[in-house]
Amino acid sequence: MSNKFYIKPPGEVLEHPFPPTRPDIKIVESSDPIYEVDCQELQWWFAIPKMGETYMWADYDGETQQLDAVTQMIPTAPAMINDIECVEIQFNEWLAKEWPQSPDLMYVAMDDTHTRWISVVTTIDGMRIYNMIGDDWFEEQWGPECQRRIFDDGRYELQPDGSYKTTEGQGLGAGTYDVTIGENTFHCLRVIAPDLDAEHGGEMCEVYIEEGGRTVFFRRYDGRFLRGHDLIEKFPNNRRIIIDDIVYVHSNCTGWFHDTFTLASLGKTHIIK
Repeated sequence: MSNKFYIKPPGEVLEHPFPPTRPDIKIVESSDPIYEVDCQELQWWFAIPKMGETYMWADYDGETQQLDAVTQMIPTAPAMINDIECVEIQFNEWLAKEWPQSPDLMYVAMDDTHTRWISVVTTIDGMRIYNMIGDDWFEEQWGPECQRRIFDDGRYELQPDGSYKTTEGQGLGAGTYDVTIGENTFHCLRVIAPDLDAEHGGEMCEVYIEEGGRTVFFRRYDGRFLRGHDLIEKFPNNRRIIIDDIVYVHSNCTGWFHDTFTLASLGKTHIIK
């Protein structure tokens, strides 16, 4: 069964399969290790940059567990920018409350080893703003090309107190887990992607990617003092992950905290149009 929510402009409908209340989720460590996955997704925007891959994800309020946002990414045309073949992606959103707006369009590319952003188009105060690779801030904002091969080589060493110390490993993998969402169970590589060199530890992502390379569950964390105040005081009961003595708190740029589920969480790979 799908749900329909009205989005702007008035009269348009965003139809989606996500329930109004967060699905039940259970995460259990597995003794059957996954050492690597081929993740073709834009990290962490969850769609694969190719024609025919209309995709969605849903954000649930971490406290009320009610649906806060649904984002749809629609590949609309092949494109060429600076001699780079890419795909144009359009965004639709349904938002329950004030939320940082997604771009109007993205131009993204994928090859045998990486995915990457080529250009992003946003509208600010009625003006279209075009930014692309080569702009001073572009890579800082959107990141460099993302390696499709995500692997676990023991980079994160679990300590007796539950914190982590980093080793000489370079992978983002942090163990293997069975993730049950509703009636579906996924065998997943857990990914921890922190920005350890940034001030206050920057942001961090905790991601569960099933063996086929699709994200099924995602949480974003902030360094404890990243937002100019103590996030432990603001969210004393929120999940925390400690890496190299940097405390990350389940929180994000909206000033709140959310759990993110994708179409893959529901056992779907894409929306058929």
